Amino acid sequence: MPNQVLKGSFIVTEVSSSNNAKIAVIIIARNEENFIGKTIENLKNQELSPYRIIVVNDGSTDKTGEILSNYENVEIINREKRDEDFLAKKDLATTINCGLEKLENDHDCEFVMISGADLIFPKNYLYSISERMRSNPKIAISSGVIEGEFSIEPRGAGRVVRYDFWKKIELKYPVNYGYEGYLLWKAKSMGYEIQSFSDLVMQSQRKTGSRYNPKLYYYYGIGLKALGYSSLYTIGRAILMARKKPKGAYYMLSGFFSKYDDLYESELRDYVKETQYGQSKSNYLKRIINILKH
Repeated sequence: MPNQVLKGSFIVTEVSSSNNAKIAVIIIARNEENFIGKTIENLKNQELSPYRIIVVNDGSTDKTGEILSNYENVEIINREKRDEDFLAKKDLATTINCGLEKLENDHDCEFVMISGADLIFPKNYLYSISERMRSNPKIAISSGVIEGEFSIEPRGAGRVVRYDFWKKIELKYPVNYGYEGYLLWKAKSMGYEIQSFSDLVMQSQRKTGSRYNPKLYYYYGIGLKALGYSSLYTIGRAILMARKKPKGAYYMLSGFFSKYDDLYESELRDYVKETQYGQSKSNYLKRIINILKH
């Protein structure tokens, strides 16, 4: 565990060099032959390498499976080919859950990281995040940030989750829209903290925004509705989004005001609304100004 020491006027955390955290990494891959190899090599060469790497090969029709077979100590789950695009769809939660099932009875696991098949992490990524989460047991979920993107909450890919927390809610994502946000809100409703570390910068091998499709924001809007976001808060978010992604904002609102009715539990939705309404006007304005800057 890190030691707290006084240096001048500041309390500084000294990091131990004996970090032996057990981190399992789950990678979702579909037709990732151009990227998956570099991502796995990057993970294996971390200062603190994961003790398990589980790849869910989600019906790839290219050489993804062939590339994966060349790696020792990489656990591969092969799923059948499906025609649908899984981006932004709730069925992607099922794919991730296939990997999580492998950890169900793993008594060594301390943290789980969900990774995209195209991410490159700084060499200290797993080491630094696990040290920080160990030093503050209240942090249930954390991540770094993607180069060129702005994020104030842990991302879905690159997200590190405390295993004991996830076990409390059955170690799986709910198969519904907004499942990544659900985990964040659930953690906060249970008294945990979430953290995004801006000094840990990940890189995507793809060009940022290369998969942008404004119609997919329809499902994002459905997710906000399922989570219990208020209309006022959602409209404000759409206004901010419209500056750079006007079509995305339109589709997000269309999803939010749709007739979709598969909503999360009322206790969580009430917590989401209360949290939004409980924000002071000054903090909310600061949040908007911060977003506008980026």
